[in-house]
Amino acid sequence: MPDHDSVLALLRVAARQDPDRECLRIGGRSYSRRQTLDEVEAVARGLRALGVDPGDRVGLMCDNRPETLFTWLGINAARAIDVPFNAEARGRLLAYFVQDAAPRVLIGTEDYLQVLAEAVTDDPEYVVLIGSARTAPFGARAKQLTFDELVALGAGGTEELPEPRADDTATIMYTSGTTGPSKGVMLPQRYYPAKGDHAARLMEVRADDVVLCVQPLFHIDARAFLATAWSAGGTIVVGRRFSVSAFWDQVRAERATIFSTIGTMVWMLFKEPPRADDADLPARLAICSSTPGEILHDFEKRFGVDVIEAYGMTECVLLTSAPAGKTVPGRVGHAIPEVEVRLVSDGDDPVAPGQVGELVYRPREPFAMMQGYWAKPEATVEAWANLWFHTGDLMRQHPDGLEYIGRKKDSIRRRGENISAWEVEQALSAHPHVREVAAIGVASEVGEEDVAVLVVAMDGQDIDPAELVAFAARDLPRFAVPRYVEVVDSLPKTPSERIEKGKVRERGITAAAWDGNQALGRR
Repeated sequence: MPDHDSVLALLRVAARQDPDRECLRIGGRSYSRRQTLDEVEAVARGLRALGVDPGDRVGLMCDNRPETLFTWLGINAARAIDVPFNAEARGRLLAYFVQDAAPRVLIGTEDYLQVLAEAVTDDPEYVVLIGSARTAPFGARAKQLTFDELVALGAGGTEELPEPRADDTATIMYTSGTTGPSKGVMLPQRYYPAKGDHAARLMEVRADDVVLCVQPLFHIDARAFLATAWSAGGTIVVGRRFSVSAFWDQVRAERATIFSTIGTMVWMLFKEPPRADDADLPARLAICSSTPGEILHDFEKRFGVDVIEAYGMTECVLLTSAPAGKTVPGRVGHAIPEVEVRLVSDGDDPVAPGQVGELVYRPREPFAMMQGYWAKPEATVEAWANLWFHTGDLMRQHPDGLEYIGRKKDSIRRRGENISAWEVEQALSAHPHVREVAAIGVASEVGEEDVAVLVVAMDGQDIDPAELVAFAARDLPRFAVPRYVEVVDSLPKTPSERIEKGKVRERGITAAAWDGNQALGRR
């Protein structure tokens, strides 16, 4: 079990042991453990000076920058609850987040506070403005101060900051809804050091490692990588955003020994033209999720890294993985020692090895996963049916690891067959002219659904739908071969570079889509 019940406790111990050791790079600056702790505690005391009490919510909407990170940890150090809003959220969705969480304080840069001011009718008590500003986004609707003023309030304070309890709620993080409104996942204070400790030990992260993460800080991945690096005594580098053209230069410039990616990023990096110095990297490990099995070993060989494939979710960011050097293509490893997992049927009966079932799990340690869904007790009870947390993800157990099949609610029903959208996407992604693809079900004139794919081409490449379908047919059962292909300029994304399937389904296909039935004269 980890030694710390909160990130604050972890950071305080590290600062006592070696205060001048670097632990953070962000926004072009380097911070020692002592400097980081001082910044975090100044924010915490500043919030306390405003009257923020333990359990109060504080909303944060900002890009990756030092103030964002110090605000997150400062909120937690004050034993308040940070609510990171997705930077892409707008309008009704953003208004729902704010209304649901009811934060007393909103913190962000001028542009994001303006977005919030335009979206919400439930005004906060305070807004804290990061950086320079020409306007007061909320006007007289809330008291406004700058981030520097907040820090100055805290820097001059002497209030003791008791370490949070393991079961104090640290974060409410909203996840995409599939059948209803997005749910706020409540994460306890112990969640971050626990998951960081689990990952650091399993993935053999060391004190001399420099971990690069370019995912946004309002996403669980970036926060988990920070906790992992700090649990091991290493340094976290938080990049501004992912860029295909700049990523490898950033790895080299930061001397990163470990970097994180997700499947879309892996594909985009791999499909770039090969360079003579591709393997000339300081990195030894790539910690990934959703890595296409067909390119995993080629990616490792080309860039000279070991890929560690892991699987998790906001509710529990690390559930399965394989040790470094033992990742099997097409597998997400085995359950980590700290959780118990099963694959079950719709009736929650365990399925036989080799059969597809929903992954359910429960922790072996206290306060190492979510506490429940904020203000949604019914959803919490439903997710915890029969005392197992239901992920909604379908998998198949093999001797060499678990195979991810797809979302239980992201499947396509065609003529009596259940089709994994993920498997269709994997088959088409292997085509050299395809940059990205999203598979959806569309209503069929004969009932149920037909398979449709929206495809983004590699720069300078054309896609022949008939040829693409023939290519995919080599790896897919006949019933899963797409009927419709529509080439599009882009697909909607989250800031963490995941395709937003909900928006893709809402869009559907247009008259521009190629129809294989018409082209081939079949029904």
